[in-house]
Amino acid sequence: FLSALVVPNFLILEDYCKKNNIEYTSPEQIIQNPDIYKLYEGLIDAKTKSLGQVEKIKKFVLLPEELTQEAGEMTPTLKLKRKFIDQKYKALIDKLYAE
Repeated sequence: FLSALVVPNFLILEDYCKKNNIEYTSPEQIIQNPDIYKLYEGLIDAKTKSLGQVEKIKKFVLLPEELTQEAGEMTPTLKLKRKFIDQKYKALIDKLYAE
């Protein structure tokens, strides 16, 4: 099945939290909130509605920070370094497939 590492837009997400009275002190706390997970689950389902079952994302994890060139996750032309990202988030990815 398909899984994904999702990087939320924290500016929009912080605004959503304020409008919905969701308290937080950090991006890590925001992404651990079950309501935020359900929000992204709904967004992903809506975006993939027209896809076949094998093409849909079944499980995902929200990341607490953006992927950056400085962290080694992107090239100078802003392409993802998939192998590096796979290794960096291996524990999270393995957990998605273990559940």
